[in-house]
Amino acid sequence: MQHTYSPPPDARVWFAVALSLIAAGVLAQNSDWHPSLMRELNHFASVLPDTFWACLTVTGLGWAVLILVSALNRSDLGARIVLTGFVVGSIVTHSIKPWLSLPRPGAVLPADVLHFIGDPVINHHSMPSGHALAALCMGTLWVCLVRTQRYPRWLEWLAWTIASLIAVSRIAVGAHWPADVLVGAGLGLIIGWLAWRFPFAWPRQNDTAFPWLPVLLEGIGAWAAFTLEEGMPLGLIWQNLLGVIAVLSIVWRLYAWQAQPKAETA
Repeated sequence: MQHTYSPPPDARVWFAVALSLIAAGVLAQNSDWHPSLMRELNHFASVLPDTFWACLTVTGLGWAVLILVSALNRSDLGARIVLTGFVVGSIVTHSIKPWLSLPRPGAVLPADVLHFIGDPVINHHSMPSGHALAALCMGTLWVCLVRTQRYPRWLEWLAWTIASLIAVSRIAVGAHWPADVLVGAGLGLIIGWLAWRFPFAWPRQNDTAFPWLPVLLEGIGAWAAFTLEEGMPLGLIWQNLLGVIAVLSIVWRLYAWQAQPKAETA
């Protein structure tokens, strides 16, 4: 069956924005004012409830992105694009972090300077922010799916708002520098564009070639949501709700499979 897919965003504009974010992050990382910017943004974010930021930062975890992109699309396209983004993003993140080997804010600034939410992340590499990368990749894929499925365009703005807030949450919880978030966001835009342009098992004209893939990914996401300790107690209810979303999506898919032969024979 042939489907009309939204083309990827204009590469010149998209990559220009992505590279600008990365360049801004590099500039911030090498500036004298970066620590003070971190303190100011972290304190400014504290005007909003800790639970708000905790839930957002949980949403930027890899397994949460698997759920939230796959569940948006009832064919296997959502699963294919998010799997592509997940694999490429994981390789990029875990290659750059040890190579740069930059310290987290909590390892540099005095303990009483930052407002931490959840378990302070200190003894891990900082640049780039994996959550910011995942969030902007997710935002890109959401927007492409919104355009393909002809949903209202205001959902695109909602997607960007949520993705941006997830990225900012890493500063709010005290886990990442602004530079980490900017670089991660730029990389996320690039990886999201590539995941939409070259999804898993290209070509994608047959969007039911891998009907088991969404169930597999959402099953992994549900397992992670219900079992993993992510260090964000304030976001635990939202974490479990994400697991429920994954389970409901799986049930919906299984019901559709069961109902399909009846519809064909009627």
